[in-house]
Amino acid sequence: MAQWTVSTHYKKSVQEVETYTQRGDGKGRVTVTNGFRWGSWEVTTTDDNPPEFEFTEVPGGDGKKDSIDMLNCYENNIENVELLSMDDGGCWYDVEVEGLDEEAEAEIREFLEENSPYELEERDDRWMQDDSAWWIWGPIEIQNEAGETVRIICADADGNVIDYEDEE
Repeated sequence: MAQWTVSTHYKKSVQEVETYTQRGDGKGRVTVTNGFRWGSWEVTTTDDNPPEFEFTEVPGGDGKKDSIDMLNCYENNIENVELLSMDDGGCWYDVEVEGLDEEAEAEIREFLEENSPYELEERDDRWMQDDSAWWIWGPIEIQNEAGETVRIICADADGNVIDYEDEE
């Protein structure tokens, strides 16, 4: 087993997507997308090799297999992933509301302008967090426990992991 620090190589390459649904008879769904300038995670592998990621496409993205959901990347030799930080949130921010009438949607949007999405769960109209994802896309830097960069990866046109090379 080994631990690695995985982080975005370029700024504005990470986003958090949270989905909230209304419990009971409610048909509402709120999806909040928040872009961050930087992100880093501690990844534990089952062996002494760097994490073997698989790229996938971001739902609602451009269709390219060039991203990793750090909450759902437990394949190959990846045993555990813990968030270290996502910094400078709000680089982009989007709220999508579905299944509510115009008045209810306007009220939810106004609520989210003044409150954190997490506070939806404290409301009387029965919201609960349904799903969460931390998406990063390449190049992605992998450092060993000594803080040395051992690999920088990205996806090729087919979504395969390749080594990233800076264009100088």
